[in-house]
Amino acid sequence: MADAIIDIVVPVWNRPNETRNCLVNLINNTPNARFVMFDSGSERETEKLLQDFADGLDDRALLMREDSNIGFVRAVNRGLERSEAPYLALVRNTTQVSSGWLDPLLTFASAHPEAGILLPCLTPEQARYLGPIEVANASFAAMVVTRRLFDQIGGFDEGLDGGLWCLRDYTRRACAKGFFTHRVPGPVVAHQQEVLLGSERRRQETLQRTLAVFQGRWGEGRSYLIHVPKDVELDLLGQKLELLRQGARHGDSYTILLSAALYKAARQAGFRLLHEHIRLAALPRLAGKAGRRRVFERIMAETPGTVPVAAIDGIAFPWSDAYLTFTELCERIRLARP
Repeated sequence: MADAIIDIVVPVWNRPNETRNCLVNLINNTPNARFVMFDSGSERETEKLLQDFADGLDDRALLMREDSNIGFVRAVNRGLERSEAPYLALVRNTTQVSSGWLDPLLTFASAHPEAGILLPCLTPEQARYLGPIEVANASFAAMVVTRRLFDQIGGFDEGLDGGLWCLRDYTRRACAKGFFTHRVPGPVVAHQQEVLLGSERRRQETLQRTLAVFQGRWGEGRSYLIHVPKDVELDLLGQKLELLRQGARHGDSYTILLSAALYKAARQAGFRLLHEHIRLAALPRLAGKAGRRRVFERIMAETPGTVPVAAIDGIAFPWSDAYLTFTELCERIRLARP
């Protein structure tokens, strides 16, 4: 199908009922798409189901098969390698899309050439965000990758865990090439939690090996608590947050402690949508020194190892003698691996 705007890869290993529902919804709600179905040695019922769909779709479908289960990530990569369209999507066979699910993703990608990975909302909580937000990793439940990104970094690392850290590695590889990952508001895409296969011991071994590889490539992210004085101008705060977004893309997390008035202004300016790892937090409007210190202590206790930072050089951090200046933090960000 030469005019397909998107190729949708659907890896399949059994689960015929879920697979049927997934494909019916994709076909009904994704016009002008080609479907790349990869069957990893499914049993006869699922094999026949996929053949029926391929026959009915004709040139809108490509059916690929292996005699055995080659693994989810490897199946994904094999399917992606056969894609031809300007956009590539990955959808699990336990996922169900609804009308209009793809439109916000492609509209955002068209307007933002730096967006290489696009995610739909997978929960009602995500759908309540008022705009797109940059995120730290994609999702195998449903995601879209631009052709420009795929041509530069290819598929997923088959040696990693096939889960969170494999996805996070893909996002970091995209970021290293100047492409970013965004979740875009739109219809919620329903999905099921995947059943974990294999023994607990084997899964833990795989996870530990994956973490070692990931941290060897990208380092280990740090957590920072940044205190912003109440009289800082909103424009200056925005400039500082934009610098922090570079650190968030490198795996760091930031909690920005603001006065109640500045917190409200920052939210209205859309600063809470810069990156999911940049969190705005308000100090109580009427609390005294002891109340503000308790907020600081609570945040520090939630994430042990958090580093305090004074947002304005020359103004001390109010609740700790040990802290970084903002200039020192920016130097850490500059030296971090992309």
